[in-house]
Amino acid sequence: MNLENKKFYDINQNSLGEIAGVFLEEGVKNDLRERINISDLYAESKIEKDDWEYNEHSEAEKEATINVFDLGKKGYNLVVWISPDDGGNVYKEGRLNIEFPVFGKNEWAIYGRHVPLLCDEKESFNLVKRLLENGGISIKPIEKIGNVRRQPIGFKIEETDSWIQEVKKMMPEFMEIWDFIEKGKDVENKIKMEKDVKIAMERADGDNYLFESLMARMGNEINAEGGHGGSWGSENDNGMGMVVAVNADGSLYYFMGETKDLTLCKKCGCYYSGDKCPLCK
Repeated sequence: MNLENKKFYDINQNSLGEIAGVFLEEGVKNDLRERINISDLYAESKIEKDDWEYNEHSEAEKEATINVFDLGKKGYNLVVWISPDDGGNVYKEGRLNIEFPVFGKNEWAIYGRHVPLLCDEKESFNLVKRLLENGGISIKPIEKIGNVRRQPIGFKIEETDSWIQEVKKMMPEFMEIWDFIEKGKDVENKIKMEKDVKIAMERADGDNYLFESLMARMGNEINAEGGHGGSWGSENDNGMGMVVAVNADGSLYYFMGETKDLTLCKKCGCYYSGDKCPLCK
């Protein structure tokens, strides 16, 4: 599927929380805990309104989303959904999603935590099997690796507020992640990112390229390409991109400029001259 013109976000369309989530999930960070995203409420009615044409896994992910809601309606108030990597064909890494189905005034909605998962497909499948063996339920059987992305796993817990203790027992190998969340550090990061996004949006005045450049100057670099699209600073049709350069005093600065004869850094999405990206060297 051609994602040449598909972008992670558009500051003229996406909400502040959605954009902040992109910069957390796609951020260039060595510490995976810094890339945990907290999603806003997602209403069931949005399923049929949203664009599910972003990559070859989008049909499976739409089915998984429907299944999260179905599990919630069956009384499973904690849902674990694993989206595994696929060897780098589309996703270079997996994602571990903790979903909470809730019923509001008029309809069902879900919200949750979303964590990078550095497991290959086989390891993800083994994790799913372990969750099922420990009381998890899926809408359809998970008999092979190809079922994992389509089938979230539901659990019934007494108090949703105690979910951290439950996942610690289910997946103790991610204890550093759970401890980080339990301390509220993920909330602090989301609040800070939303503040940065708000400042950059106000200054960018609708210009996505300028917005991304401003975010980078604030320390919020983003991956150039991902399974759901690409950044505004990545390769584009108008020959413009986000350029990173070095001042005389050794400090870095960013600007939107022509990318001819420059090299695109696949890690941070900036263009640079010379042998190495000055940001990622």
